[in-house]
Amino acid sequence: MRELPEEPLGKATGMLMPRIRALLRPGLGLKRWLALLILGMALFSLGVAFTTEVSISPRILPALRALTLGELPPLARGGVFILIGTALGGVAAYQTYRWVVLGTSQRHGRDDILTAMDIKRRRDHGPRIVAIGGGTGLSTLLRGLKYQTGNLTAIVTIADDGGSSGRLRADLHMPPPGDARNCLVALSESEPLMEELFDHRFQGSSSLNGHSLGNLLLAALYEMRGGFQESLEAAAQLLALSGRVVPVSNASGLVLMGETVSGQVLRGESAIGHAPDGLSRVWIESEGAVASEAALEAIREAEMIVIGPGSLYTSIIPNFLLPGVCEAVTASPAPKVFVCNVATQPHETDGYSVLEHLRAFQAHSGVSVTHVLVNSNVLTLPEEWGQVAVPPIFRIQGFEGAVVLADVVDEGFPTRHDPRKLASALLSIGRSSSNGMRKTLSSKAAAPQPVAMMGKAKE
Repeated sequence: MRELPEEPLGKATGMLMPRIRALLRPGLGLKRWLALLILGMALFSLGVAFTTEVSISPRILPALRALTLGELPPLARGGVFILIGTALGGVAAYQTYRWVVLGTSQRHGRDDILTAMDIKRRRDHGPRIVAIGGGTGLSTLLRGLKYQTGNLTAIVTIADDGGSSGRLRADLHMPPPGDARNCLVALSESEPLMEELFDHRFQGSSSLNGHSLGNLLLAALYEMRGGFQESLEAAAQLLALSGRVVPVSNASGLVLMGETVSGQVLRGESAIGHAPDGLSRVWIESEGAVASEAALEAIREAEMIVIGPGSLYTSIIPNFLLPGVCEAVTASPAPKVFVCNVATQPHETDGYSVLEHLRAFQAHSGVSVTHVLVNSNVLTLPEEWGQVAVPPIFRIQGFEGAVVLADVVDEGFPTRHDPRKLASALLSIGRSSSNGMRKTLSSKAAAPQPVAMMGKAKE
C-alpha cells in the first residue's frame, strides 16, 4: 500500500513524461546540483580556453573582458576559472552522489530513484499531524497516515501492565514498551518484515517465554540510553521510521485505576480492560507524573490533532489524565478530530453509541473537539464476537463542532478501521478546515470522501 496525496509516480513506470514532471517539481533537491555541476563544467572549460589562449570570440566586449579577468596573464586567468569550476563541480558532484544514495535508500519494490525521491519530497512537505492513543487503534491509524506525511507524531500511552510489557515494567522499572513497539512497527518502511520480527514471541520454559523481541530490544535500548524517549529515538533510527513515536510521559510507575458503575474499584489496565461491569470513570495514581515535554511540544506544533481510535478507557483517555496534555490540546488552534470506534469493545464500551463515546472522553479530559469522525458503512458482526457496530449519527446534542460521516471500516476485519480509508477521511477534514492544515495536501487523494458534515448541530 502506497497512498499519497498525488498519484504515485510508480504507476507510470517506463513512461518518460511523468518522470520529467517529477524532476521539474520544486523541492526535489536535484536540479540545483545539476545546474551547479553544469556551471562548474562551463567555468572549467572557460579556464582551459583562457589558459591555452584559444580564441573564444573575436569581439569580446570590454565589460565582459573585465568580468573574465581579461587583464591577467593567460595562465593565471585560466587557472582562476579552472579552480572555481573544479570547486563548484566537485561540490555539485558530491551533492548529486548524496542525492542518489539517499534515493536508493528510499526505494521500495519496483520504484526507481526519481520516484522514491518524489514520494519523499511530498511526505517531507506533508502536514504536521499528532495522533494520540495506543493499542491497535493507534497503529492502524499510523499505517495509513505514514504514506501521506512524514511529519507524523504518535503520542502513546504507557499504562499497560500485562503480558511482556508488564513483566519488563516490573523487572526493569521502565515504562511498558508494548504500545510504543506497535507504533514503531506501524511507522517502519519495512513494515511486514519488522512486524514479524518485533512481534515474535519466545516460547518454551525459559525466562524469555512470552516476551516479544521488540519489547526486549526497547528494554535493552532503555538501559543503554538511560530513558524511554531516548530508546524510542534510537529504535526509530534502526527502523528508518516515517514519523516518530513519543511517550505521553517518561514516568515508569503510572497505575491506571478504574471504577465501575456498581462502585467496584479496579487497579491496572489489565483489570480495567476486563471490567465485570460498565465503567464510570478512570484515573491515574502516580506521584509527580507529568506529560513529557516532547509530547507537549508536538501538540503545540501540530496542524491536526487526532484522538483515537482505540480502547476508550485504557488507550485513549489515560493520555489525557496527565497534567499538561489537556491544556496543550485545548490551547492548540489546530483541528481536533475525535475518531469514534467502528464497533463497541467488550468490558469497556458495551452498548456505547457515538454520543456515549464522546461524552466519556470529554468528561475525563474536558477537551472540546472540532470534529467527530463516524463510520458510515455499518456491517453486521457475528454474535459470537460479543461486539456490535456503532451506528452512525448525523448530529450530537449540544455539540458545536462538525460530525463527519465516512466509510472508514475495514471490510475484511469489520471491528477495525481501514488504514487507507481513515487517513483519507482525515486529510479531507484537514482540507476543509480553516484552522490548521497547510495547503500542501493535494485534492487528488484517492479517497472515500465524507458523506455528511454537520456543523454546530443540535437536536
